Amino acid sequence: MTSDNSPISTSVLAKKLGKSSKQMFAELEALRWIKREDDHWILTPKGEFEGGRYKTSDKFGTYVVWPVTVLQHQALVTPDSHLKSATALGRELDLSAGRINQLLKTLGWIEAQQKGWVTTRAGKLVGAAQRQNERSGVPYLLWPEDLPTYPAFADICQRWLQPRPGAALDGHQHDSAARVQIDNWLYLAGLLHSCQHPLPLDEPLKVDFWLPQSHICIQYWGDLSGAGQLSEMMAVRERIDELGFGLIELQPEDLDQLDQLLPKLLLKLGVEI
Repeated sequence: MTSDNSPISTSVLAKKLGKSSKQMFAELEALRWIKREDDHWILTPKGEFEGGRYKTSDKFGTYVVWPVTVLQHQALVTPDSHLKSATALGRELDLSAGRINQLLKTLGWIEAQQKGWVTTRAGKLVGAAQRQNERSGVPYLLWPEDLPTYPAFADICQRWLQPRPGAALDGHQHDSAARVQIDNWLYLAGLLHSCQHPLPLDEPLKVDFWLPQSHICIQYWGDLSGAGQLSEMMAVRERIDELGFGLIELQPEDLDQLDQLLPKLLLKLGVEI
């Protein structure tokens, strides 16, 4: 005789919660309680922590069972309660939802589709939950609430929020945090660019950033008080004008407003972000 407190299978769990088995398995996978391996569902350490165990029978082989107490688990009763939107993550990290999605796309966890975002296989592995706006049909994603602690995501957020001399997100090397910050912005905006690009002249003049598809130079002027800095600025302006290229010049006070400033300056030169 089976006790009312006997462990229950995932299919029985789904039935008691009024869900389909497919939906239940998908939710447990999103919660990272189980994962698919060699065409079988296996428990993760998190699933074991929640009380999941294996049971073996002659008819069904080895499968996962759960304590009946999970029927009251908030994550299953309200499956999205443990998840966060890009907006919520951005609020926590002091970033816009758009920036969060750009960073997630850089990691290969999401891709744009139908004016929204859909998860990739890599995104599913870190717990991305696909949702759809009921009114517009636009797809969006929800994420585990502890996503900011995931090493890859934490690293890319820190590198965006606290640029330092060294490698930008795309691997380009710079000797100043300011140029790393500008490079990161161009990279997340999807603009192909090279760094320390030599101008096609007989004299050795280089620009900080070159956008080959639009023939635009971007130059960052830091401390202009040094000897020869002003003369270098004038020379660069003159040569770029002779070549017929576009030029965007940035100063230290511009760094805190790149999101507002660069799209406007680029649009004036025919590049829409």
